Amino acid sequence: MKLLATAATGLLMTTQAFAGSYEVRCETKSVPYQETVRGGSPEKVIGGAIVGGVIGKVVTDKNAGAAVGAIVGGAIANETSRNRVTKYREVETCTNVFIPERISDEATLQSALLDLNEGKSVSKEMIMDVQYTIGVSYDGKWGPKSQLAAEKYLANLEPDAPLYSLVVNDVVIVSSADVGAIDEIKEALLEAGVASQIFVDLE
Repeated sequence: MKLLATAATGLLMTTQAFAGSYEVRCETKSVPYQETVRGGSPEKVIGGAIVGGVIGKVVTDKNAGAAVGAIVGGAIANETSRNRVTKYREVETCTNVFIPERISDEATLQSALLDLNEGKSVSKEMIMDVQYTIGVSYDGKWGPKSQLAAEKYLANLEPDAPLYSLVVNDVVIVSSADVGAIDEIKEALLEAGVASQIFVDLE
């Protein structure tokens, strides 16, 4: 039983093998932060100087006293004021990024395409390799655009060639590049009392 389980695990790893690889990529960004700094605005310093000057003149009744008071008042206003300023620092962020590669083995690619279009579980890395190989955006999510590209690839069609799909009750019955064949099937279904529609590049 243990041997059977080991063999099954090995088979799963083989089918999920991918061609791409992970790579560490770093980027540096300027990140803003707030910092409290000492020192008043010019208005506060001047206001402190005026108050200090008035007090100095009243106390000493001399211009010299007013000058000393102004200096002291301005210094106190400057010393006690606090401002919040925005500064920037350089922060490096590194992430482990998967870099997809083209799948060179045709049998592996076709098997993966069939599995994906049938909704079978496939690793994200393998999906990205498949998407990269058939020429669609490699985001690791197998959506309608990826399915359509896979159908065209399996039908040996160029990416920009039309693919005709025959749909009955929102279910795709058959897809083909031969619109004549699709139309014949539609007529046969109509004679049997079944209504259908033909769609081009159905996503």
